[in-house]
Amino acid sequence: MARLSRTTRLIVALGALALLGALGLGFTLLRLAEDPWEFLGPAEGDVTSLVFDPTTPTTLYAATDYYGGVYKSEDGGTTWRYLRGSRELEGGFLAIAPTTPATLYVYGRGVYKSADGGETWRAVNRGLGLIWVSALSIDPTNPRVVFAGTRNGVYKSTDGGESWRAVNRGLELGEGNWVSALSVDPTNPRVVFAGTRNGVYKSDDGGETWGRISTWRANALSIDPANPQVIVAAVSDGVLRSADGGETWHAADGLPGMSVLSLLRAPTGVMYATNARSLYRSADGGATWSEIEVATPVFRSGSLRSFGRVSLRLLAVDPTAPATLYAKRTLSLFRGGLWRSSDGGVSWQPAGLGSIILSLAQTPSALYVGTYMGGVYRSDDRGLTWRAASDGLTGFDIFALAVDPTTPTILYAATDNGVHKSNNGGATWHAAGLPGQWVLTLAVDPTTPTTLYAGVGYSDEPGVYKSTDGGETWRAAGLSGQSVQALAVDPTTPTTLYAATDNGVYKSDDGGLTWRAVGLPGRSVQALAIHPIEPATLFAGTIDNGDNALFRSTDGGATWSESVRTDSGITAVVIDPNAPATVYAASKMLLRSTDGGATWSREKGSSLFRSPSFLLLVTDPAQPPAIYGASISSGVWRLAIEKARWAPYP
Repeated sequence: MARLSRTTRLIVALGALALLGALGLGFTLLRLAEDPWEFLGPAEGDVTSLVFDPTTPTTLYAATDYYGGVYKSEDGGTTWRYLRGSRELEGGFLAIAPTTPATLYVYGRGVYKSADGGETWRAVNRGLGLIWVSALSIDPTNPRVVFAGTRNGVYKSTDGGESWRAVNRGLELGEGNWVSALSVDPTNPRVVFAGTRNGVYKSDDGGETWGRISTWRANALSIDPANPQVIVAAVSDGVLRSADGGETWHAADGLPGMSVLSLLRAPTGVMYATNARSLYRSADGGATWSEIEVATPVFRSGSLRSFGRVSLRLLAVDPTAPATLYAKRTLSLFRGGLWRSSDGGVSWQPAGLGSIILSLAQTPSALYVGTYMGGVYRSDDRGLTWRAASDGLTGFDIFALAVDPTTPTILYAATDNGVHKSNNGGATWHAAGLPGQWVLTLAVDPTTPTTLYAGVGYSDEPGVYKSTDGGETWRAAGLSGQSVQALAVDPTTPTTLYAATDNGVYKSDDGGLTWRAVGLPGRSVQALAIHPIEPATLFAGTIDNGDNALFRSTDGGATWSESVRTDSGITAVVIDPNAPATVYAASKMLLRSTDGGATWSREKGSSLFRSPSFLLLVTDPAQPPAIYGASISSGVWRLAIEKARWAPYP
């Protein structure tokens, strides 16, 4: 059976994840009451919704899909904290009560309510059930009046969501005619607009009866608070505008005939819109539009460029800084994290939330994750809060992160656009060579950390590259034409290094000048680890159809034996630096050996590993000892070793 490359497997996994999300299925990571794994965020689902506290606009809330939970920022979006328990909510969209901002709603599969700023949640679905809710709007003068748009029409609550009733008189319901947008007139809350797949409807009596005022399918609606007679609708081939409360509509000028994906109105009246290709601005309330020349390559698709062009979906505008926009990046069905612009959409930077995790690294003071299309995120409190650490990056698919062992504020990032380096713990980055190449892995010489190696794959010039000046210059170092998945340097003889490829393990005894195959030919090797004291002992993890195992060599790669076999392959292997007889391996479960790989046990909780994904592991040397795990579909988790429960494996 043909082997799948690492990138092909990544695309397949991302595609499966995205498809399940599109079908409304998601991943429910079932958890046992005694499960010792702690979810930390910051990236499990796509950021689908963002709201500001109207009275304290430095407080923001963001909701994610795929059961990723709700996050809160209390410093204007600089750092984000996962709100405990919100992963169990079956929804990915947010609404906040304008007059009682501690009241939040999460909606999706049903409606959930918090009365304490997101710290606790409960279902409020009486009369509604777990039907899919695609829109929710709150009366701006009376927070007890709430409207929900569903596939079965509009529901109304007059007791803050405690009970609901259908209010569909006049709505033309039918198969597929979902209510996709709702908006309440800010000056006359008895006037409500509903956008559906067969047109826009208006109610003048608080939703009790409706009349159709447009036949266009509306994706979003915006009412001008300064003049509620002005309504702007995002439709399938542009923007429509009404200046008479919806009685008549006119197509806006300046937009191509494409479906408008998102629509925002700033407090100044300036509006923003996106379609699948570009970002647009209107300074006259939506009547005319002009394209914004975006300087940041947010529309570049990176390592999955074959899937087409990235689009932006606008989420929110800062009420106190109307040139500050928030948006999510999407590529086909794939998610690319939350991004922020401070200059009205011209330049953008990752905002430290959402996306898909591709890499993981730790220093004594910080934990880092590298993401797909979202750059680097950093936590300074062992995963309790997260912030973006991507300033200066020009590649935002972070396949690997490496830390200088003697100066842990020096970091290297392997990206879809070469190597990047930070000298200040990720605060800023600069390009450090191999531009345009997909750098899949990095390894730093532990004795001379200005020497490092890069493994390049699926580019014009794959192979191993070497730098002896801290990444400033590079030269080819062998294995030309081979896609290199992982590299490991001998800690006692750093001229000895190993490379994991799609065709087994290779070894160099002269710092990359020459290489020879040393084992596992024909196998796709994804992970390597060298014993820190006995470097002739090393482990190699494979992912190959029908050949998924961890192999061990005790003679520097000359011979190999199978250490443990799984049904899903080994994606990561780490050796505990404080107890090197202890080895951890990631599959669809966490495996541990305490005798150097002779026998194995599995962690019985393993919430992290209940979804199909690539997995990453790092050990936490702090006390009490812990291990961090991450995957593309499950975010970052922390396991306190003392709480783990082990069972023999197999």
